[in-house]
Amino acid sequence: MTIYTRKPAAQGIPIVPMLDILTILLIFFIVHTEIKHQVNVLPLNLPQTHSLAGSIGNADDILLEVADDGSLAFNGQVIPAAHLESAVKELVQKNPNAHVQVSAATGASMGRFIEVMDKLSAAGLSVEEVPVRIDVRGGE
Repeated sequence: MTIYTRKPAAQGIPIVPMLDILTILLIFFIVHTEIKHQVNVLPLNLPQTHSLAGSIGNADDILLEVADDGSLAFNGQVIPAAHLESAVKELVQKNPNAHVQVSAATGASMGRFIEVMDKLSAAGLSVEEVPVRIDVRGGE
């Protein structure tokens, strides 16, 4: 009579099923990964207003306009951006009660707007106190 003895189970980790699962996961993540492209420009649409189309309040007020093409007009006169800080300092020294209002066109770039606000701050104005108005030019 033959007595059968059980052979001990093979010790170790089954590699082949694990490789199958890892291959399936790799394919899944490759297929479902979104490839993102670096964007160098911040697209920005400035808000439009129809009910706040007021005008300058006092004769002392200073209007600074930022046009669509980025040009600046200071009290109706076009000036280069490099002269903005000195012009603001000069007018504020002449009339310390003057208030500066910034009027930006809808198509004005945000970079130019930030540059203008920075120059106003460098001229000694508190940017929090400068009212900003977005103009809709040319209709809708």
